Amino acid sequence: MRSPFLYLKNVIGIGLKKIRFSGRFSAGAVQTFDRLKVEIHGKGSVKMGNFNQNRGNLYLVADGGRIEIGDHCFFNTGCCVTSTESVRIGNGCKFGNNLVIVDHDHNFRKEGDKEFISSPVVIGDDCWVGANVTILRGTTIGKNCVIGAGSVVKGQVSDGSMVIQKR
Repeated sequence: MRSPFLYLKNVIGIGLKKIRFSGRFSAGAVQTFDRLKVEIHGKGSVKMGNFNQNRGNLYLVADGGRIEIGDHCFFNTGCCVTSTESVRIGNGCKFGNNLVIVDHDHNFRKEGDKEFISSPVVIGDDCWVGANVTILRGTTIGKNCVIGAGSVVKGQVSDGSMVIQKR
């Protein structure tokens, strides 16, 4: 069981984020976050379910996009989720150290006038994602999937699949 002080700290922290972001941030009442950093810009929003936790340094950036995290998710140290369009994470997901999830790429070819090219990321319920994984724009990972450490994922991953990239 975590320290009662941590629960109190999270209630206060979540409350302050709700006030600061005035309706663009919501989270369930029970969270156990250690060093949660949230940035919301433009029309961005962050919505989190109940009973989520991290081990340290979880960074959520909604730069005009939406981030939705279900219930009972765990993020290990050094995870970053950035959205300019939409990132949706289902219930019961577990993420290893140094996870990166991005729903956009820089428009380095300067096609059109947009700085970024984006497409949604969806991660189904009960997925396990290993350490040092990068999940790129346009990725849909089905339910009950395992993504091995060090993988770079782009595209469709069917329910119940295991993705392991050998080097």
